[in-house]
Amino acid sequence: MGLSTEDGVTIRRAVEKSGTTHWQQVTPARFIYASQEFGVSSVFQETKGIVLGAYFGGMVFAETAAGSKKYRAEISSVPKGDERALCVDWVDQISATEIYHHRLYVPRAEVSETQDAQWTRTQEARWGLTFAALAPIIGTTLAVWLTDDPAVLPAPPNGGTLAIEENPK
Repeated sequence: MGLSTEDGVTIRRAVEKSGTTHWQQVTPARFIYASQEFGVSSVFQETKGIVLGAYFGGMVFAETAAGSKKYRAEISSVPKGDERALCVDWVDQISATEIYHHRLYVPRAEVSETQDAQWTRTQEARWGLTFAALAPIIGTTLAVWLTDDPAVLPAPPNGGTLAIEENPK
């Protein structure tokens, strides 16, 4: 969904795990993972069919009569899933010459939460949506992050290292 947002995008990842202890140990020896959630939230400002379809669970508009320029969609009393791919693009502009592009791609996502829609005569409509990533059909890839920013590499390209200073106090 390549649409305008006002409040930006929020990415959320939650992992539920429990530690297992062993005889004569007070710290966990390992963790057992119970669940993982990955979500992307945003407030969309455009009242377009793609936004309304996601907000209302797959609702689709159709022209009421050929050439009428009047469109109708029905909001169902029975909730249904509306699975789609989700792609979020953004640019980090560090300076005039240092510009990096990022793309987060979630191949399977579904709206898991909607915020109260708001609009007034002086402000555009606001449609708050949270998309939850769904488990992949094949493989283990939940989402993919693509970038041309070298800062994501394990070591800086100039061979520098990450230093941690101790607090002298």
